[in-house]
Amino acid sequence: MKVRFTSPKKQNPDEDGGLPVRYGPAKRAVPKWRWYILVLVISTPLLFLLWRVGAAMFFINAPGVISLEKVSINSPFPAVVERISVSPGARTAHGDLLMRLEDPVVTQRIYVLQAELEALKTGVPGAAGDSPSRAAFATVRIAEEGVRYQKGYRDSIQSLFRQGAATRAEADAAEERYRQALSALAEARASVALLQAPDLSRQESAAQRNTRIAQIEAELKGLEERKGFFSVVSPGEGRVLDVFPTEGQSVAGGTPLVLLGRPQSLKVMAYLQPRHISYAKEGEKVIVRLPGSLSVSGMVSATPEIAARIPAELAGVLAEGKQTLLVRIDLDEPLAGHLRVEGLPVSVHFGFSLRKSLQILSGES
Repeated sequence: MKVRFTSPKKQNPDEDGGLPVRYGPAKRAVPKWRWYILVLVISTPLLFLLWRVGAAMFFINAPGVISLEKVSINSPFPAVVERISVSPGARTAHGDLLMRLEDPVVTQRIYVLQAELEALKTGVPGAAGDSPSRAAFATVRIAEEGVRYQKGYRDSIQSLFRQGAATRAEADAAEERYRQALSALAEARASVALLQAPDLSRQESAAQRNTRIAQIEAELKGLEERKGFFSVVSPGEGRVLDVFPTEGQSVAGGTPLVLLGRPQSLKVMAYLQPRHISYAKEGEKVIVRLPGSLSVSGMVSATPEIAARIPAELAGVLAEGKQTLLVRIDLDEPLAGHLRVEGLPVSVHFGFSLRKSLQILSGES
């Protein structure tokens, strides 16, 4: 018996045993254009990938942000933040109160001097057995309480400093306050001794008392004038970008308190890939694309000199954490008020140059 694995029907499907077989036409013909559409849909991801790669090579775009001109307001002296009057995002005008500072040393010094001044004006030195004015002793008591308070405060700050919870500047400021309190106590005791001095004549005692009164009044005047600096005010129109301290926090001299942004003066900071540095020369024209399908022309203000990591919120999956060139862009026309937002994301188009793109592809500098 011979077994065949090929059927003659494969060679002539219209015959069966030598007899012709008539098949009817197909019920539905499939148009070719449907097959073309199916192939196009399947190849769309590949075409999109090729377009993005080609566009990245020949059309140079970089993410960026709107950056307002920033003004940092610092503490003029060691102080305690008594009250904060603004919050991030608030608009300010010239002279608006931002926060109020209190210097415990100055405040305590004013109380001590006022008590000493009252003692000198009311206390009249007499014979050896006379007692000094009660106000003079009150001055000493206030000064002694100030020394105890400042000593405790200094010890607390030093303990926090050893634990790493306080800065060197705060420890130095606490030490300086303690020394000023000791000085105030010594002056108060000297005033009491002046009132109790039995060996001075009435004229000599009065002369020394008047001299001390003049010194105290002059110092009080200076301290009262300095109290004007306790109110931290806005130097001009702007927007509060950040408030660093909290109410009740001690700050050293020069510590940043408030960061203001000036909407009148802004720029665009673009994060450009280093291989595209030839597009970032000073004077190069760019197009800044803003939210809402708006575009503004601009110009590279200076050749980039700083490299920075692209922010995570602006970077894609592959670009996150990479170093980029920080390019400053000056706009050719002012932006509308609702677009003057610190950190507003934008896209910067650096144009198209076939020669530069080919140089990048070939690895030429």
